[in-house]
Amino acid sequence: MIKSKKDLYAGLMFIVIGAFFALWALNYPMGTAVRMGPAYFPSILGWLTAGLGVIILVRGFTVPDVDPNPINWHPMLWIHGSAVAFGLLVDPLKIGFVGAVVVSTIACAYGGYEFKWKEALIEATVLIVVCWGAFVYGLGLPFRLFPWS
Repeated sequence: MIKSKKDLYAGLMFIVIGAFFALWALNYPMGTAVRMGPAYFPSILGWLTAGLGVIILVRGFTVPDVDPNPINWHPMLWIHGSAVAFGLLVDPLKIGFVGAVVVSTIACAYGGYEFKWKEALIEATVLIVVCWGAFVYGLGLPFRLFPWS
């Protein structure tokens, strides 16, 4: 009857963890959507996690196991490395926000299946504008945009 033990156990794990946090949140005041109390976020997130666990649990009875694909290390290392590079370049090495975004975007794009310089530079340009608008202009975070600024 059980077709996928991995999904069955994963679903049970999500249900137990989600229900634990949702029920633990009952010890705190819930509040409303406008004025959220300390129980609001863990309660909602816990019940959503438990709901996801039910879906995965049902999959354990309906969808058979498939062999996992081998891990492709190249994209994973480039993408995670680009996040580390951004963190190092933006503050400790003081290359600036724009340079850190460009370097990390190109490194992340290099981890894809096809790397094209033109696409990576266009993506970096768009990402600079979006990140500047959201973080520097919108939230007022004090990023140095360039090394000389």
